[in-house]
Amino acid sequence: MKFLFVISLFLVPYKSIQISLDDLRFRLRRTIDFFEEKYTQFGFDGAFGLTLAEAQMKKLLQLPVVPDTKVEVEFLINKCRNIRIKLLPQLPTHPKYMITFQNSLLNPKRWSDTLKNVFTEGNIEILGIYKNWTVQKILQQKKAVYKGVKSDRCLVEILNMSAFNGYCYISNICSEMMLDVFRIDTGYLLTHRLLYLQIQRLQGCKIPDEYRSTSFNDYTEKFCSYIYKEAKTNEYLGYPYHDIFMEQVVLCGMEGYSEFISEEWISEVIRWQNPHGCYESIAKNKSKRTSTLIDYGCSDHSTGLGAAALALYYRYFHNTSFQNHYNTLYSK
Repeated sequence: MKFLFVISLFLVPYKSIQISLDDLRFRLRRTIDFFEEKYTQFGFDGAFGLTLAEAQMKKLLQLPVVPDTKVEVEFLINKCRNIRIKLLPQLPTHPKYMITFQNSLLNPKRWSDTLKNVFTEGNIEILGIYKNWTVQKILQQKKAVYKGVKSDRCLVEILNMSAFNGYCYISNICSEMMLDVFRIDTGYLLTHRLLYLQIQRLQGCKIPDEYRSTSFNDYTEKFCSYIYKEAKTNEYLGYPYHDIFMEQVVLCGMEGYSEFISEEWISEVIRWQNPHGCYESIAKNKSKRTSTLIDYGCSDHSTGLGAAALALYYRYFHNTSFQNHYNTLYSK
């Protein structure tokens, strides 16, 4: 007997989420099935999103889930692993840093080990929305570049030049780009600053002493406060660009900020899923495409992020359900 749950067992009261685990599992599996069927069309972006989805499911198995759930999640994890094995030989090796990314960032266990065990609400600052932003303004924020330097340079630098358990190598331009807490960034540059910190944690190197006046949590709280403001602005404008919104949700959701997991946002991500299981990067009423297209008008970047977001939501449901049950049981 598989997944004969009633939704009342898995409500998250303070968020009022009414979406069933069955539906999330079905949607997640459909996206993974699309990866399996169309794996030859995916590049690094899709593979990275699939890796983050697998990491979420590995983290889920650390909870005391029921046997049927464990069997299903293990099945999905195995599918993801088999897809990654088939994907790796076809991933690009130029520029050369793509090899570094593949060797360092496509290990779901490493990501799973860094994920927060619990989700919390109230740690980030709610800053409203950017009232003067337009759809075109969001499009202008989609380049992760600072003073002509791409953020990828700093990601490669910390991966290639930092020793495990030693100090991270951080050049002057990357310290300015990534670690200046007094500068407010937007768009992909901002999400990549958060990703930079997550990769630093993944790499296991230590931030040099001159940058340690700001803790990792202080960085993520500040960055996700600004990211949340952008996500709310994206929502206000009708979600014109799905890929950047899902990247915001996934990266901050991975840090345990439950503000990024609401009934409205989950419903939107589910609604954006193509009947074939893939995701487009932009809303249907927009004409400019900015990512690699695959079948059915979808993109590898957005489909990878869709898988990661669905897996995040799936883990969140189980995690908060277990927490609520535990708190009720032991508060008596």
